[in-house]
Amino acid sequence: MRNWFYATVLAALAAGCTISSTDAAPEATAQATLNDHCPIMGGDVTSKGGTAEWNGKTVGFCCPGCAPKWEALSDEQKAEKLAAADSAEGDHDHS
Repeated sequence: MRNWFYATVLAALAAGCTISSTDAAPEATAQATLNDHCPIMGGDVTSKGGTAEWNGKTVGFCCPGCAPKWEALSDEQKAEKLAAADSAEGDHDHS
């Protein structure tokens, strides 16, 4: 009887386990965003840069400091920054 109980508990715990998506590769994060280049600094979008939702889309950033700067912009400024980022060469260096 005790073995049945432990087997049931283990099965229930195993069913509730999930894999976290926060450890996604930078390439996967960049592909899941509206942009490939950061609208603030122009660097390549990375998983560590974070994201923000804007107009129903996910915007990616190159580093954590860019998201607060993004949030401070008006919608018009955000649209301009995204358009400029689309033509960026991704030359921002974090080293």
